[in-house]
Amino acid sequence: MPSSDAAKKAPFSIIIVGAGLGGLATAVALRKKGHAVHVLEGASELKEVGAGIQIPPNSSRLLQSWGLKEQLLKKVVWPKNINMRRYQDGDVIGVTPLDPKMTKTYGYPYWLIHRADYQRMLHDAALAEGATITLGAYVQDVDQENVTVTLHDGTVLKADVIIGADGIRSRVRECAVVTEETVEPRTTTNCAYRATVPGEIMRADPEVRHLMDEASSNCWIGYRRHIMAYPIQEGKLYNLVMSHPGKAAVGKWNEPGNLDEMKAQYKGWDPVICKVLEKVEYCLKWTLADLPVLPRWVSKSGRVVLIGDAAHAMVPYLAQGAGQAIEDGASLAECISRARDSSDLPAVLAAFQTIRKPRCEKIQKGSMENGDIWHMPDGPEQLARDADMKMEMGATDEDRVAAQLKQQKLVKSNPNRWSDPEFQPWLFGHDAIAHANTQLDLILKF
Repeated sequence: MPSSDAAKKAPFSIIIVGAGLGGLATAVALRKKGHAVHVLEGASELKEVGAGIQIPPNSSRLLQSWGLKEQLLKKVVWPKNINMRRYQDGDVIGVTPLDPKMTKTYGYPYWLIHRADYQRMLHDAALAEGATITLGAYVQDVDQENVTVTLHDGTVLKADVIIGADGIRSRVRECAVVTEETVEPRTTTNCAYRATVPGEIMRADPEVRHLMDEASSNCWIGYRRHIMAYPIQEGKLYNLVMSHPGKAAVGKWNEPGNLDEMKAQYKGWDPVICKVLEKVEYCLKWTLADLPVLPRWVSKSGRVVLIGDAAHAMVPYLAQGAGQAIEDGASLAECISRARDSSDLPAVLAAFQTIRKPRCEKIQKGSMENGDIWHMPDGPEQLARDADMKMEMGATDEDRVAAQLKQQKLVKSNPNRWSDPEFQPWLFGHDAIAHANTQLDLILKF
């Protein structure tokens, strides 16, 4: 049943283009505020590709505020740590404690989940709140002045607000928001493989069984390459994301990968992870790309707005792409709900852009920089990086900070951004709903 808020008369009619994680989360947030929401998805069925995804505290906070904790608890894994490992031998060079420290520090947990489970949960939650979701509805055009979308079959739909949640190759962005130029994704020199190994196969091998039993994220880092791996689906699968030099089609997420090529990329790496790679029977390959900083996220009419990858696609080296799309949805719902009538919509969408753009662009930049830190060649810089990462290990927070203050009169930064004493609380401790309302009180004149 819809929530009590959703049962109220909807003040605005809103079309969301795209039923990915960001679009569906935004639908939930907007229905919680009582708006009429129609999600349009070009695909004929929901089929989230890939496998694992991380839900950091800045996301789990919002999901729980929407009443989704019980559904999530049926699907998530609670990782103990993120272990940064040396590629050659698996030596742990840095640890970010997750469970229970993240919950104690920020009030909300750090989870791991299968992408398909995540999307299905948000899809079902949006429907339960009263959203309409139409599959096979490919958007051909968007008229930002008349606030309409035209579907591939000629159907024209009108709304008060149109939200482009349609990814890095956004049609909404091209037709209605950044129309003066073609925004091309910035491809990196790397692409990535995604793969999973059944949990029973992992547990049957005594040399790799511990990777399932520990329930931690492990990230092997080396020159121009890394492997992020962790259990998902309550230990039914072991998830692998492998970044390496190469190219794949931008915006295509299901290009089959070559297993021999995949294994050759990591020849000479830690025998433990190489043993895991031998168990992979199928992998997908996709490029790693982000977007340049856009001149705007809101159309000139003030009625069309971009969120998620359509606005700020980022490489996955901070595991925040979906997290920022979820934050966008929460923040946008607060902004739109401040409008007294349709004449206020341009002002509240402009406020949304002002509130969200700096944070997302900082994370976008930090994600790219994190890849550079992980992918250093062996040498003096790498040794210094490893030494700085290890400062977290074997010391309490109080011991570490006290030692640093005594030696340097300041808290030293950690090249492991997830453990950095300044960056971590800024990233994980953010409350998108509270922040949006605080800023709206300052920005809006009504």
